[in-house]
Amino acid sequence: MELQQLRYFLAVASEKNITRTAEHLRLSQPALSRQIHQLEDSLGGPLFERSQGGVTLTERGYYLAEHAKEMVRLADKISANLNTATPVSGELYIGGGETRTLTSVITTFKQMKQLHPDIKLRLYSGNGDDVIDKLDRGILDFGVVIEPVNLAAYASRELPHVDRWGVLTRRDSQIGNRTHLETADLLDLPLILSEQSLVDRHLSDRLSVDLGEADVVATYNLLYNASLLVHAGIGHALCLDGIINTNGTELVFVPLNPSLTSSVHLIWKNESHLSNVASTFLDMFDEREKTT
Repeated sequence: MELQQLRYFLAVASEKNITRTAEHLRLSQPALSRQIHQLEDSLGGPLFERSQGGVTLTERGYYLAEHAKEMVRLADKISANLNTATPVSGELYIGGGETRTLTSVITTFKQMKQLHPDIKLRLYSGNGDDVIDKLDRGILDFGVVIEPVNLAAYASRELPHVDRWGVLTRRDSQIGNRTHLETADLLDLPLILSEQSLVDRHLSDRLSVDLGEADVVATYNLLYNASLLVHAGIGHALCLDGIINTNGTELVFVPLNPSLTSSVHLIWKNESHLSNVASTFLDMFDEREKTT
C-alpha cells in the first residue's frame, strides 16, 4: 500500500467517478484504474462498487477512507516540517475544544508568524476525546483541553484563564432574567448537553447533580449548532461562557451557582520529539506567559 495510491483512492472516493477523477489528476483513465485495482489486490478485496453511473465505497472502502485521510494528513505534516527552506518554517498542528481561552494560544502564534512568516497553523476543532485521540496518533502537535482530563501521560501548561460554566438560554425563557442558576435547577429544565458532558461523571460530581437523571432533549458536538436549538426554544444548553456572543441577540448566558469553573491546558505527548516549528512555538508560549 503506497501513499500515492491512497491519494488516488481518496480522490476517487470524493469524486465518485474514475473518469472525472483521472481528468482532474491529469492521468489516463486506465492508469488510474490500474492503481486502484493494485490497491484493492494488496488489501484483499474490492474498495468500490462499480456501476455505469460511477463508483461508491464498499464497507471496506469506508473503513480505508476514514484511516487513509489521517495517514495522508500525517505524511503531509511530516513532509512540511522536514522540507523547510528557512530555520523556522513548516506547519503547526493544534487541536482544541470550544473555549475562548484558546486566544492565548492564537496570540502566541500571531507573534510567531510575525517573526517567521513561512509558518502555517492547522487548527482542528473537536471535543476533548477527539483532540487527545489525534494527539496520541501524532496528527496534532498540541492539544487544548478543558478539565477534567488525565494529564499523567502528557506534558502540559495550564493556560492563564479559566472557563465558567452556565446555561445558554433565550432571554424570554423562564430563566432568562436570572443573575444565576442553582445547579439543582438543572434537573427541572429541558437540557441540551454536549456528548462529552452526557457521559462525564466528573462533571456530574462537581455539579452535585446527576446529569443522567436530567431531561436531555438534545446533544451537541459544537456549541454554535446547540445555540440554534436554544434559539428555537427546544431547550437550554449547559456550556462554557464566552463561546457564543450573545450581545444584541435573543440569547443570554446564565452562570451557575455555586460558581463552577474549569481550567484549560495546553498538552503534548510526553517525551515526544517536537518539530522545529512546534518547539519554537512552545518556547514563545512560555516566554509570553512569563511576561503577562
